[in-house]
Amino acid sequence: MTDATSPDEATKLSALSERLHFFFSNANLRQDKWMRTELEKSGCLTLDALLRFQTIKKISEDTTLLARAAKGEDETMGERLKELIVLDEERGEVRRVVPWDWKTMGDGSKLSLWVKNIPLTRPEEAGDGEEATDTSNFKPRYAVTRDEVKALFEPYGRVAIVQLRYGHKEPEGQSERNGRGSHPPGRRNNRGESYPLGAAIVEFENEEGMNKACLDLLPPESEPDNKHEKDDNGDENKENEPKTVLELKGNKLTVRKMTPLKCFQDIGKDKRSRDGDQKPQDGDNHKTESKRKDEEDDKEVEVEFEPVIVDWEKGCVIALGGLKKCDRESIREAVSDILGVTKDVKNSGLYVDYNRGDTVGKLRMKDASKSAEMKELVDKLSDGTVLIAGDKVESAKILEGEEEEEYWKKFIDFLNNRKRQREEEKAQSRKRQKRFSGGGGRGRGGRGRGGRGGRR
Repeated sequence: MTDATSPDEATKLSALSERLHFFFSNANLRQDKWMRTELEKSGCLTLDALLRFQTIKKISEDTTLLARAAKGEDETMGERLKELIVLDEERGEVRRVVPWDWKTMGDGSKLSLWVKNIPLTRPEEAGDGEEATDTSNFKPRYAVTRDEVKALFEPYGRVAIVQLRYGHKEPEGQSERNGRGSHPPGRRNNRGESYPLGAAIVEFENEEGMNKACLDLLPPESEPDNKHEKDDNGDENKENEPKTVLELKGNKLTVRKMTPLKCFQDIGKDKRSRDGDQKPQDGDNHKTESKRKDEEDDKEVEVEFEPVIVDWEKGCVIALGGLKKCDRESIREAVSDILGVTKDVKNSGLYVDYNRGDTVGKLRMKDASKSAEMKELVDKLSDGTVLIAGDKVESAKILEGEEEEEYWKKFIDFLNNRKRQREEEKAQSRKRQKRFSGGGGRGRGGRGRGGRGGRR
């Protein structure tokens, strides 16, 4: 956070950072078909598109503030966010550092707990209305919020997402019309009214949090021959009980690990089938073919693209060492006047290569026309005449020789890797669209003209 950031801006910056981290997280992308589709098509979301998300729009409609959040300027969330997303300032596009991919991200079960006995509302809590006097019309709801459940598990580690689970009643008369558990051919299941199951899925951000929660909330794994062991008083051995039983509004919660989806349980089975150790059962041929197509979709697509070539000039890069609490804006603010360039990012010709929290950074000019100014800046940074965010840097020098060549090599490699990634994402998207475009009709999961509406 820069000195010019007001308390109100700082609060908004923190809230925007939290929203960006959530939307681009693995946990959310597993649930959010719209975002997955957008990222598969272009590999990014624009700042303008993100500002249409309702929970972001409620915080701020300021594109500049959202861009600052996307760059990781918030003191609390900044470093975590920079590990997840990166902002292309010129294009105004936000993309994940590691592209989304089902095969590598999985279904989240390894990081998730299934929590039962979540409190529901009771008839006596319904109030003074008709619903309170006529219990036959009472419809229970969750008596707690996602945030309350999240707060209960946060001591073990950061919680990525909490899902309160619902079931669906079969529409009245459907079983009589279609036969028990069946549906008309060619039509989607018309799910009936939803109702709370009294259960939730809690997914942690990393294995460390998950493991801590499991050690405390799950009963220890016991040997089969000790499963029904009694103590001296004839009671079942308490050693098989969890260390901690969480309570929420008087309800004792039961916790267990999530079971992976079958498609992720089956990873590796295909190899055994090819080796002859396992044969497909009758009626499984269509499943094998479907799985084969899914695997083909998941394969990396080799693309050819014209590589980026940078005709760089010598003496255009200043290396800074011993940087303290600063950011790109404070560095630009400190050096622009001496270099004789505008502080506008797009028109200055000065590029600041720096990630908040690092102790080293680079200043890169587009050409060598400012060589005299660069030498003056190095001298003033070295003797402390010029401070960055109020602090003197430990070292400043113009790169030369092998150091300069190594810098440009890494920079060009970065540009080409980014371009390759974008081309591969486009090719993968075209491949999937080609596969599914031949079926005709709307297919499953269409949103219609309404688009996203007010979901966010």
